Amino acid sequence: MKWLVTFIILTTFYHNSLNAVPTVQKKHPVNPEQMGGHYQGDMVFPEDAATKGAASRPTWQRWPSGVIPYDMTSSILSNHSALILDAMRRMENLTKVNDRMCIQFRPKTNADPIFITIKNGTGCSAHVGYLQNFTLNRTLTLMYAPPYTCMITGIIQHELLHILGFFHEQSRPDRDDYVSIQWENIINGTEFNFAKYSEGDIDSLGLPYDYGSVMHYDGNAFTSNGQPTIIPKRNVTSTLGQRVGMSSIDIAEVQRYYGCLTAPTPSLSPKSITSISLKLVLLIFHIGLSCVDFVK
Repeated sequence: MKWLVTFIILTTFYHNSLNAVPTVQKKHPVNPEQMGGHYQGDMVFPEDAATKGAASRPTWQRWPSGVIPYDMTSSILSNHSALILDAMRRMENLTKVNDRMCIQFRPKTNADPIFITIKNGTGCSAHVGYLQNFTLNRTLTLMYAPPYTCMITGIIQHELLHILGFFHEQSRPDRDDYVSIQWENIINGTEFNFAKYSEGDIDSLGLPYDYGSVMHYDGNAFTSNGQPTIIPKRNVTSTLGQRVGMSSIDIAEVQRYYGCLTAPTPSLSPKSITSISLKLVLLIFHIGLSCVDFVK
């Protein structure tokens, strides 16, 4: 297993029915996770990455000791602040190992040079990973502008997992064994959001593909015509793009990545694979299109 993952910072894009398959999750005409104009809709990278041009070490993407300081701005309503804090507490409790916390979200102090700023804004988005060597304001943007809202537990946890260093599920190198990308239904010019990475580029941490991951796109992501852009190849009952909350392997991924698992994950039967999840972990970034595989 390789432990280095190479992903592209696509800063140039910042501004610019089958039986026995999962139900395609219906959303508003525009998914708020896709409204921010970032890479893959909601993943934010440093704008100065191109000038630095350096690859970061895996540990640089992990928050030290699994502690994530945050600043909750006044743009977040009090009831939404309570919802965000509840989503954080759930993640902390779910990822505990032997009653010990694996990750911790806490208010920042003057001693925290690096922290995340939680604010209302356009879309749902988050910086990916710790980003130790970059000077920037790391943000978690959660929009509330009815009928569009990011104030849903699963969406909040999705964005917090980006903060922790995780990518989207459907970017895995083995994704074509599990889903079919319907390129003809994707909005012209947004095909890069469905980039697939090679076995040499990523490490899936020994965990299986999961339709039910909170980090998976929904079936109509970036649709141009209301038709599915992702169709499962397996007979499963999970809903693509569920935003209820972390699944069992979402939890195991965090535990493994942050070094909290003290015992191997139990063997998984083919049947159980449909109810667990995995995300891609950001371990290295660098600029260059050569490592992206836009397989159609």
